Amino acid sequence: MANSLFIGLVTHPRSRFPDARGAHGLAASLASRIAGSDWSVVTAQQTENLVDPADIDLSPAATRASIEKELQTEGDWWRFHHHAHLPLHKRLVLTARRTARLWKYVGPSAAARTSGQAMLERLANIERAHLSLMEQALNADCQWALILEDDAQSSNPDELANDLTNHLNAWNNTPQPSYVNMSESFAVTELGLSQELRRHSAWNSKGDVFSATIPFTNTVCAMLYRREFLQALVQELRSIPLEPIIPIDWKLNKAIMALSHSGKLGADDCYVVIPAPIVQGSMHAPPFPAQG
Repeated sequence: MANSLFIGLVTHPRSRFPDARGAHGLAASLASRIAGSDWSVVTAQQTENLVDPADIDLSPAATRASIEKELQTEGDWWRFHHHAHLPLHKRLVLTARRTARLWKYVGPSAAARTSGQAMLERLANIERAHLSLMEQALNADCQWALILEDDAQSSNPDELANDLTNHLNAWNNTPQPSYVNMSESFAVTELGLSQELRRHSAWNSKGDVFSATIPFTNTVCAMLYRREFLQALVQELRSIPLEPIIPIDWKLNKAIMALSHSGKLGADDCYVVIPAPIVQGSMHAPPFPAQG
């Protein structure tokens, strides 16, 4: 479909950001503004749980396995970017995090075990919501897909819609990017990846677009995917078992590492906008005002 953009919103009934689902939420705001250009826009929301708790293992052993798998993936991700064994300080950090999370979610109290079950349910449903929207974007035959979580916020949707449209027009006739990190979640300096970036172009008068020599994500709060890459990504995500359940951020990084190792993703296929035009409201206080 020529000049087509899918905008998907991941949310749930008990979200702390209920306004994201409405006409003044970021997803709807962008859709209404971009649809006024020469782009067609398809929108969708994933608002309900897609995983029945009865279908997954919610035992303390499953919670422990989930925590272990997440930290193992984080270690793999560090080695993927630094081409080295984990240094002592990183191993100590992961060990301390493991101990704290096991205490919080596995035992010895009943409250901890209940929290562990709730965590597994939540993570499984977030993963399935993202995957559902990705598949809907492919079924809609859109060239690009912007998947937003409900805490994605922008102080200026007009500017964001205009900048995004300009860049989509520019990127349409180029092989790159495969995907773009659009949110100010973790800064690149926090991730320790500044040395992997090179400036590609201006985003607008306030920010720049950088390409990465090694692909990465900085959470899935706001990700823009090219259709060709999204097809490969969905296939890879589908090949990874749901359990042990890990956050979709790490599941996506796991898929990206696999696609990179197989040669389906390479240098400069990943872009990041700095400073990002979208802020992850659950990570950055105070919250942005409602979009409109």
